[in-house]
Amino acid sequence: MDIRNIFDKYLENIFGILITLNILHQIFASTAVLSEPMATYLDIFYKISMLVFLGEFLLRTYIDKRVGFLGFVDIVVLLNYFFIGALDFRIFRLFRVFEIYKQTRILFPSNTLVRTIYLQRYALLGSQVMVLSVLLIFSVTIYFIEGSVQPEAFGSIPDAMWWGIATLTTVGYGDIYPATLAGKILASLTMFLGIGMFALPAAILASAYYEEIQKKNFLVSIETITEIPLFAKLPIAALGKINDKLEAVILAANKTVFKKGDVADSMYIVEFGRVQVEIEKPVILGPGEFFGEMGLIGDNTRNATITTLDEVKLLELTKGDLEELFNEHAVLFEEIENKIASIQSSQ
Repeated sequence: MDIRNIFDKYLENIFGILITLNILHQIFASTAVLSEPMATYLDIFYKISMLVFLGEFLLRTYIDKRVGFLGFVDIVVLLNYFFIGALDFRIFRLFRVFEIYKQTRILFPSNTLVRTIYLQRYALLGSQVMVLSVLLIFSVTIYFIEGSVQPEAFGSIPDAMWWGIATLTTVGYGDIYPATLAGKILASLTMFLGIGMFALPAAILASAYYEEIQKKNFLVSIETITEIPLFAKLPIAALGKINDKLEAVILAANKTVFKKGDVADSMYIVEFGRVQVEIEKPVILGPGEFFGEMGLIGDNTRNATITTLDEVKLLELTKGDLEELFNEHAVLFEEIENKIASIQSSQ
């Protein structure tokens, strides 16, 4: 087992738990609920944790051969602790927790939302430029109208922008409001426009988020199944049964699906993305192709390690479900036998 597999399988979860405990410590340390002895013990825990985090950063950088955005966050946290000590920046390691557990059912939607924001960053930035432009126009206009009437509130354009932000976002704190008729009319227009302006980025984000969720939806459609060569010859009734049995698995790039020597208890079908079969001459599998079936029929262990090259969605079919389908549809068994025979003949 290489160092990456050890890190992914054992150490990453330990680091995730340790980061979570440190964040909880930071929260409770800011209150008076901890007794003095407990606070002392937790301070020792904090110091040990930072040494562990330093080792984690070095190990992660060695494995990934790069730093990345979260790596720079880690650098800031570590440099601040060991050399500056101005503030406690551990809370920013919360993003690392999201990264570690991003494929879990709980955090999957949250990380999908972050990914959606990144993919739509230019559209969102463009909409915010429009909002900023409207804010400046209305702030300057209200400054002209109300500046001489209420100099304490609208005496400068930056002061007027506070009113503009509160009004354009329809928050309306009530601490600043126009006194003249023209100012009130402008405020009304600003509020109406604000509703539409801030609905625009929300609509962009909602639409893109829906598309991303649909892309990774855990419900597999009949159309998707029929496009997989393995199931192309099966009747519609069998496809419906397969639809009920398939489990979707989402994995990030450079993750291990299974390792050589693992128990063969399921097979996988690639819906999107690519995986690599790590044998003497590595083989890359793409959408519609399947793997893991050889161990289910013959050996009881995996004969190769499979890793992901991209973010992938795999459809998993367990050994028990596959045997049930074999008994009902012999053509499925023939398809898998043909693939095994072609692989063996090419070796």
